[in-house]
Amino acid sequence: MNINYILVPIISFLLGSIPFAFLYGKLILKEDLRNFGSKNTGALNVLRLASKKGKVFGFISFLIAFLLDASKAILAVYLANLFIPDNFILATTLGSFFAVLGHNYSIMLNFKGGRGAASLGGVLLYLDWRVFIGAIVIIITFMVLFELLAGGKMNKKLLKHAVSEQIIGRVIGEAFVVLWVYFYAPVLFYPVLSSMILVIYAHKDRISDQLEKMNNKKYLND
Repeated sequence: MNINYILVPIISFLLGSIPFAFLYGKLILKEDLRNFGSKNTGALNVLRLASKKGKVFGFISFLIAFLLDASKAILAVYLANLFIPDNFILATTLGSFFAVLGHNYSIMLNFKGGRGAASLGGVLLYLDWRVFIGAIVIIITFMVLFELLAGGKMNKKLLKHAVSEQIIGRVIGEAFVVLWVYFYAPVLFYPVLSSMILVIYAHKDRISDQLEKMNNKKYLND
């Protein structure tokens, strides 16, 4: 057996385990992301925290955290294809899956972490920017649609609240992205499918929270 098939998952997992967003929160924002907002150590929670100091600073902080989390997955996929040069689909699937797995269950954070969206987004951006843009559009569309179905009103706060809190729409949008990739970019289907399963699973607690808020008619009033 080629040892590279063992090395790629290990290296990818270790790269994914580097908690860039968490470190940014600690070093720059002087806060522990695990004690704020969604308690997620990802780029979106950086946005929530940093925005307390201004919208521009919040966006810049989000962009930095996103690019850092994306870069580690990009590096994992790049190295995977160097180690396994004769099988792009397998190499990319292993690199992407284990990078996202490492991000979600970081060995540096007691096997806790983020939800892997930025890492998977980085892989899509690296491999085909059109798929990345398409995925963003699809997910945001579903988030806004489900926000409206949940009773949200068409105003300037709709998009912000949907992106931050509309988890059911997000998850359905993420699932739809997998289906769309199957037809639009089939070579990326297995990397996206395997990694997206981890991303969707990581949202299970927030799905329960949203359903509870909706049942108690508190979703749009918190």
